[in-house]
Order: sequence, then C-alpha cells, then structure tokens
Amino acid sequence: MKQKKLWIALLCVFTVGAIAFIGLSILNVTTSGQAEETTSAGEYYIEGEVTYDAAGEEIADVVSNNVKGTTFPDGIKEEFKNAYAINNKLVGWLTIPGTEMDTAVVQWNDNSHYLTKDFYERTTGETSSTNYGNIYLDYRCDSGETISKNMVIHGHTTGRSTGIYKQAFRSLYDYKKKEAFMENPIIKYSTLYEEYTYKICAVFLSTTEPSSDNGYFLNYIYPDMSESNMVGYIEQVKQRMLYETGVSLEPTDKIITLSTCTYDYGKSVDTRLVVVARLLHDGEDESIDTSLVKDNPDYRRPQIWYNSNGKTNPYKDTEKWYPSAD
Repeated sequence: MKQKKLWIALLCVFTVGAIAFIGLSILNVTTSGQAEETTSAGEYYIEGEVTYDAAGEEIADVVSNNVKGTTFPDGIKEEFKNAYAINNKLVGWLTIPGTEMDTAVVQWNDNSHYLTKDFYERTTGETSSTNYGNIYLDYRCDSGETISKNMVIHGHTTGRSTGIYKQAFRSLYDYKKKEAFMENPIIKYSTLYEEYTYKICAVFLSTTEPSSDNGYFLNYIYPDMSESNMVGYIEQVKQRMLYETGVSLEPTDKIITLSTCTYDYGKSVDTRLVVVARLLHDGEDESIDTSLVKDNPDYRRPQIWYNSNGKTNPYKDTEKWYPSAD
C-alpha cells in the first residue's frame, strides 16, 4: 500500500512539472513574438512601439541586424553607428541639457519628408494617429564634416497632454519664458563627426505668410548668409526677442536655429517659435549673467496682431532684411 502511494505521488509531481514546462514554453514564444518587431525590409528590431521622435533611450533599445553589413562614412563617431545602421539619413544628435531634448536629427533632400516620417521611416498613422515625424536638418544645411553658418532644425511640437505622444520640440515651448532660458541656456549639437556647443541668444516668434505682416516674411531659415548680410538679420532678431538674454550675437558667429509651430496669434495665423543659439566662443564657459535677462514687452509682432488689438505698429516702416550669401 505504501509503495502504491509513493508511485501516485511521483506521478503527480511529474504531471505538474510537465504542465509547467509546456506553459513556460508557450509564454516564451508569445513574449518573443511581441518583443520583436521588424520593418518590411527586416532591417531592425525594436522592443515595444515607438510612436515619437527617436530619443536617446529609444535608440539605445534598438538592436540593428545590419551593423556589420553597413558602410559607414569615414570618421563617424562610434556612438552613432547603431543608429546610422538603422537609418542612414541620420546626420546628427540634438541635446539641450536639463530638458527632455535628446534626439536623433535626420535630413532628406526636401523639408517635407520627415514632417510625416519618423526615424524608422514609418508614415503618420501607420502606428499611431499622433505620430508627427522626426526633427530634421534643413535640406540646404551642410551635414558633413563642416557646419553651415546657420544650422536650421525643424520639427513638430506635441506632448505632455494625456494620450498625446511626445515630440522632441515640446521642450521649446518652455523657452517662451525667460526662466527656462536662465535654467538651461546651452544647446549641444553633434554631427556624425564632432560635437558643437551653442549658447542661446534669442527666442522669438515669426509668421510664415507675408500677408500677416505687411507683405514681409523674415527668412530666418536661410543657411549661408554672409557676415555683412547677417548685420540686418541680427537687427530683425533683436526687434522680435521675447526677452533680452544678455548673450551677444555678432556677424562672425555661427548659429543654430530650432523652429517649431506655435499659435500665439491664433489658429489661423501660421506662426513659428524660434530659438537661436550661437557657437560658444573660444575660452567662453557655458554660464550666463542672469542679471542681464530682461522682459521685452514691446517686441515686434506681425501687423495682424496690431490690427486685432487696435494698436499702432512701431515697426511698420522699418527697413526690411533679405538673406544673401554675398
């Protein structure tokens, strides 16, 4: 009788173990199927679903299948090879220390492709109705071993609201207030070959339609203005600054321009929030003199704003500036 009970006990243990083994096997197969997602070209695997700009933590989670088979540009920094193997339109990396900004920068042969394509070349709507492309370098800017006089980076702004996926340029909205600038005045931009440090010198608003401002549009996205031509550009920027930063801007400086949509003048007025920074000077540190930071209550607005508020435009007859490489 005792021997029979022992055999029954052993049989129960074996049965439970077999069931557990089968269950774990099924779970592993299912989990593996969910964790690995591949593009139609089968070029990469990612964990989960990426529905916003390719931020640093996202790239770090991506394991490319074709790193070994990718031909890299001579001199590319080692830390960019994995991302470049995923998308060879990668031209750099943008970071604003102290903010959420930490993301890949891509470039196409026009300024429309990455308005709707994310870093993984998925079109808006393929994975989420709130996928608004990836930030990108203006197609006219130099993305090689040298940089343009004006490195212009475009991108959408959404995020922080419940149910809305994040976009990299959401951090720029904070710079409408001088406190954000005082806390985080530095922008770092790396090409595939070298890192550059910029100090923010101006934040302003600009409309994109000449009809909004007496037939004039400030072409702040021109990449290669000459030093003599930049004198007029600096004057236009000073008129529009939301606040004084105390950071100098000279015609000899190289700058970076971050541009995103905003609706300060209403939904019907196509407007951009623009953050401009200039390269750190030789021997200059990254600090700023906060005592020089002051509000600019009379900054230049478009004519449509003055009309709607019953005010006189003090800038109406000021000299217009147009970009030139000469």
